[in-house]
This record gives sequence, C-alpha cells and structure tokens, in this order.
Amino acid sequence: MINSELLGKRILYITPKFFGYENEIKQALINEFGASVDFYDDRPSNDIWTKVFIRLQLKSLVKRKIDSYYEAIFHYIQEKVYDYILIVSPETLSQKELKIIKSLQPQAKFILYMWDSFKNKNSLHLINMFDRVLSFDDRDVEKYNLYFCPLFYSENYKNVLSKGVMTYDLCSIATAHSDRYKIITQIKNQLEESSFKIFSFLYLPSKLMYWVRKIFLKRYQYGNISDFSFYPMTQAEVVSIMSKSKTILDINHPAQHGLTMRTFEAFGMHKKLITTNVNIKKYDFYNEANILIIDRKKIIIDSKFMNTPYVFLSKELYEKYSLNRWLKYVFDCR
Repeated sequence: MINSELLGKRILYITPKFFGYENEIKQALINEFGASVDFYDDRPSNDIWTKVFIRLQLKSLVKRKIDSYYEAIFHYIQEKVYDYILIVSPETLSQKELKIIKSLQPQAKFILYMWDSFKNKNSLHLINMFDRVLSFDDRDVEKYNLYFCPLFYSENYKNVLSKGVMTYDLCSIATAHSDRYKIITQIKNQLEESSFKIFSFLYLPSKLMYWVRKIFLKRYQYGNISDFSFYPMTQAEVVSIMSKSKTILDINHPAQHGLTMRTFEAFGMHKKLITTNVNIKKYDFYNEANILIIDRKKIIIDSKFMNTPYVFLSKELYEKYSLNRWLKYVFDCR
C-alpha cells in the first residue's frame, strides 16, 4: 500500500528528454508515490538543429517553434489544477513561459532541480521564480544558497547480480563531450597493454556534430568517425554491459563539480569506479578500495586496484542514493 505525501497529488513535470531518465522519474512518482503526472519535454523537438540552436543560445532561430510548442502546453494545463510544478535542468524554458505557467497555476509549489551546473545551463535567472531550488553541484549550492541534492540510481541498477566470470575489466559508456575521447583512449591503451579487457562506447547525436567538433574544437581530440556511435545504447544494453564489468569509468565534464549519474549507477550495482572527479572524496560512500580517482592530465591506472574485489558498504548508504529517496528530498517529503 502506498503511503506518501504525494498520494493523489497532481504534478506537472517538465525537463529535456535525457536517455530515458525522465520516464523513470515519472513512473516512480506514479507507481511508488501514487501521484498523477503530466510530462512535457522542455524542448519543442529533439532534432539536431533545434538542440544545437537551443544549446548555443540561438533560440531566436527556432522562436516560432518554441512559442507554438509552449502555447499548446498552456492550452492543455489551463484546465488542470496542479499541486506541484517540477522543472529539471531546463534548456528552453524562459522567464516568459514560466510566468505564464505560474499565472495558470498560482496554487502550485514550484520546484527546480539542476542536474547540470549553472555554468553549463543558462538557467540561473530563473531561480527566484521557484519555491524550492536544488542542485547536484555543491559549489552552486553554496554560491546561490540552494538545497544540495546529489543524483541517484534507479531500480534498474539496484543489486544487479552478475553470474559467472566478468566479461570486461572496465567499461566506459558515455556521450563524447570535452576531453572524454582523449582520456578514454589513453586509459584504453594503457590497460590493454596490461591485458585488461575493455568495453568502450562513445556516443554523439549526429555525424554533423562530429565534424563540427573535429573542425572547430581543436583543443579536444576527436579521432576517426568510426570511433563513435550515432545511436545511443538502450538502458537495457547499458545495464547488461555494466553487469558484466568489474569496474566502471566515469569522466566528468571539466566545468562540472557534481557527481554524474554513472557514478551512482555504478554504486547501485556494487561496481568499482574509476573517476576524474576528485570531489567524490567528500561523499559518505567514498572508499578508496572501491573508487580510484585519476588526474585527467596525467593518467595512471593502478593495476592493483583493477585486481582487488569490491568492498560492500552499509544497506543504509545504498538506500540513501536510490531514486525513491531522491524524490522524497526533491519534494520535501518526510
């Protein structure tokens, strides 16, 4: 039986689609908390040009599309009465659209959660329009007086037990941004020289993006086009590969201080982690037997770390970073 402060509550949920995580949050709110949820993508379309224009702050080039999209949302929600408006890491939503939503839903509690740093998202000007603002980035939390709320792992990554011998010593499944390609290539070459088995998957949304980055972002190394996939792995495929791997690789964005989703997925699956994010030392689940921090500018992988077993932690720690616990904190449920 569902026992939750969110039981029967109506929630309007807006966020950019992001590898299916938005649907996991929606389904948990419905199935685990008994809420009624209406979900809308923050972006009017996920075609490559719309995403590029929005991320490069060239929204004027798709203004008509954005306006038409949000007008349709306004038309739908004007007949609804929501208890909560949850916005997660918006890219398209502006003060103009948010003011209209607030005028249509004056009784609702407005919540903003950022799973990206404000350096990477142009959303800082929105925070005063929300009743509760949370971030995964402790620097942003301290600077802007927000609530600190790390990311989570979903049920799909919880206690996934692998049977038999591991297929891979290390797996890396990532979107190719910043210096990730360079770092992954160095790690792969270093470990393969020591006969470790590596699974590497680098995703880019389109071949156009590959060529733009290769030509114009010369400070980053982008190898051959065959080194990248232009179709993302399904979550089931990601879980399958991770379950067959001893260790998971995480390379955070250089401008990002908070811990990535991959970090918590590895934690939920009881996997060892190699990461470039030194900030992980501040977290209560940090254990040097399970987590190896590397310098992205001088990569050295300790083979001893690769060969030692995972050390299990307390049940309470694993529960603390679950999706359900994350939702309770986001909605300030007791």
